[in-house]
Amino acid sequence: MKRLIFVLTTVMFLISGFGPSQAGQVVFEWDANTESDLAGYRMYQSSVSGQYVYGKANAIGEIPAGTETFTLVTLTDGTFYWVATAFDTAGNESGPSNEVSTTINFEPPKPPGGCVLRIP
Repeated sequence: MKRLIFVLTTVMFLISGFGPSQAGQVVFEWDANTESDLAGYRMYQSSVSGQYVYGKANAIGEIPAGTETFTLVTLTDGTFYWVATAFDTAGNESGPSNEVSTTINFEPPKPPGGCVLRIP
C-alpha cells in the first residue's frame, strides 16, 4: 500500500491543471499510473475544506486504472473541494491526495452596456 500512496501523490500534483467550471462541468486531468496492482481512483467532494467521508459508498466517482480524466457534471452554485485516493486490486485504499477546489456560479451573464430590450 505504501507504493499506492506515493503513486497517488505523484498523480494528484498533475491534477491541478483542471479547468474552471463550464456549463456545470469540472474536468480533472492527470497522467495515468501503470502500477500492476492499481485498480483505480476514487474521487471525493466536500463543501468544507479538509472534511471528507471515505469509502467506496461515499465516493462521487470511481475511475478505472489507466484513465487520465474525470468530468464532474450537474454541480450547484458554491465552492467545492476534491481529493482522490488510489485503490488496488486487493481493495486497499490509500490516503487522500492534495486538495483542489473551485467556485461555481451559474448566475446568467448581464447584457452588454447600453443594450435595451423593447417588447412591442
